[in-house]
Amino acid sequence: MNITTAALDRAFARYKPIVDDWAAFLDALTRPLPPVVWTNTLRVSPSTLEAWLAEEGFEPTPLSWYPGAFRLAPGSRPGRSWLYRVGVMHIQEEVSLLPVALLAPQPGERVLDIAAAPGGKTAQMAVSMGNRGTVVANDVTFVRMRALRHALERLGLVNVSTTIHDGTNLPRAIGAFDRVLVDAPCSCEGTARKNPEVVGLCGLDFSLEHQGVQKALLRKAVLLCRPGGRIVYSTCTFAPEENEAVVDAVVRDFGQHRLRLLPARVPGFHVSPGLARWAGQTFVDGMENAARVWPHHNDTGGFFVAVIEKSPHGWGTRPPDVPPVAHLWPEKVVPAMDERAFLAERFGLTPEQFSGYVWLRLKKQGLHIVNDDHRPPPRPQPDGVGMLFLHTKARTPKITTAGALLFGHVATRNVVVLTREQRDAYLVREEITLSPEQVDSCTAPGFVIVTYRGVALGTALCRRHPSRYVLESLFPKGWMRG
Repeated sequence: MNITTAALDRAFARYKPIVDDWAAFLDALTRPLPPVVWTNTLRVSPSTLEAWLAEEGFEPTPLSWYPGAFRLAPGSRPGRSWLYRVGVMHIQEEVSLLPVALLAPQPGERVLDIAAAPGGKTAQMAVSMGNRGTVVANDVTFVRMRALRHALERLGLVNVSTTIHDGTNLPRAIGAFDRVLVDAPCSCEGTARKNPEVVGLCGLDFSLEHQGVQKALLRKAVLLCRPGGRIVYSTCTFAPEENEAVVDAVVRDFGQHRLRLLPARVPGFHVSPGLARWAGQTFVDGMENAARVWPHHNDTGGFFVAVIEKSPHGWGTRPPDVPPVAHLWPEKVVPAMDERAFLAERFGLTPEQFSGYVWLRLKKQGLHIVNDDHRPPPRPQPDGVGMLFLHTKARTPKITTAGALLFGHVATRNVVVLTREQRDAYLVREEITLSPEQVDSCTAPGFVIVTYRGVALGTALCRRHPSRYVLESLFPKGWMRG
């Protein structure tokens, strides 16, 4: 669906007074967005990913303002690459990297993504925290959380708990957070380069429809953030009614002596200041510290970000602190000695390699693994905690694909190293004939971990035929299309 410059001019005409170069703005909206990926540094280094992207013909260009992220050649389809399918990298629009960069979550902290689906920012947070601490990813609908859960599994993340709840009504029992991201549902005007259909919907009335939820989410974020903590409010729209007006209303509600707007700036990324006034309304002092991202300044989508610091004083009762997972749910912690013995015998994975993790039996189908400093919410009851690591219902335990991606690189037994051609066959679940050298580490037929160039791809079943070994791919069907 192509949108003409004339249609864009009509749809966004009310923003002419606040756009510095109207012709450049309209021109940018008619061009496709450059594809951008970032490195899963839990798996590989940015330099390694850059080299592999170049080998695959993606012509990567490092982003100057966000280490480990790359713009790719126009027309690239990174979702079809093996690098994406096995979680070595993640695809995310460049401008949407900005909120988490400004939130700056740290390892060991407790962080809330209050409207998290489809999960790119949740994953970005979890990786930047080194798979430690706590990310609580919440969204209101189960269907939208499916994509988030898939991203967590593919990237090998264990430091995330997911909840399905109305973010405006989260209970105090969820606990206090060091940082909260409110990437609010909005009119999505800034996504016009990839979703042209939004152009026909945008307008003042449509923007006003979102204001109530946006204000409620931001108010809840303030209440759940610990005193002295940080809140980032972001949207992918140009509308001041959904941006400055929302932040202004919430800051006034709580008082400017308790909420302070910090500069939303990242070196190397061009932003315009937040508006001091709009449509006869004057906003609170400091609103110029917010950031407006116009598409023509960085060749991105449109965005708005405000960084709010919560004063350490004057808040009265705060949400409770939450203990680490083993203290919160001692009845769910599993010693898992038999399972660990199996992992050591089958894959050479030693107990020391699981230091820093806790095993939980949350559901009947198997064992979950989560970092030991993780502090999940007591309420609402999490939909997921950490990673489903081991299926235990069958006679022989089976490591999940997500588990293999996270720990496969340190396995020393029953590991099959594939060639490039075999890698591609594995990812589309084709049967592979192995050479005798490829089964050198195999102690017996059965489940194996499959790797390529030191990166775990997943699991497979190795079968012995009279004259050869055959590999049956267990790569998840849902992951095949990328």
